[in-house]
Amino acid sequence: MQTKSGSSGSSARAVIRLADYLKRFTLVRPEDEEVFCIAYGSNLNETRMRQRCPGAEVFGTSMILGYRMLFKQSMTGAYATVEQDANSSVPVVIYRMTAADEARLDRFEGYPKYYYKREFFLPVWNLSGRRLKKRRTCIAYIMHEYRSLGEPGTDYFRLLDDGYDRWGFDKDPLYAALENSIGYKQANAWIRTYEKERRRT
Repeated sequence: MQTKSGSSGSSARAVIRLADYLKRFTLVRPEDEEVFCIAYGSNLNETRMRQRCPGAEVFGTSMILGYRMLFKQSMTGAYATVEQDANSSVPVVIYRMTAADEARLDRFEGYPKYYYKREFFLPVWNLSGRRLKKRRTCIAYIMHEYRSLGEPGTDYFRLLDDGYDRWGFDKDPLYAALENSIGYKQANAWIRTYEKERRRT
């Protein structure tokens, strides 16, 4: 009986520790608060973003310095995330949305199970290319670091590729993300196949 009780107590403590861990990544906002959200993956596609968050509107573009993009495994495939890297940067789109839209995006992104949120204080350039006077506090969804690196699907990668074209971003960070996720040789072969298929469509 003592062993069972000790085991039950240990399990309960483990659940509490997990809850405390997830709570660290939970941001709670007033419903009427304006939210600025960072997009660096499939949310670069405005149509998709508005399907997920009807009230979202493009506010401008920015750059996350000291971070790089990677592809990591989730339940249904490998998707974009960012991690710290002093020598890298990631181009992003900034959406302005409501707290209700943020809650919808939480559910879509699998927050906080698969992604947590981090705030960045970023300069923003409007769609005319002018830098706004004030920086904005923006949230980014970041996949938990323990997730394994993986190979993205071609349809998903094309969403990002088209997004980079749409916003005029340098594609070096996108291709570097693939190389850093699956290796130099495999990435080169993957890109050759991808570009060949893209020319056919």
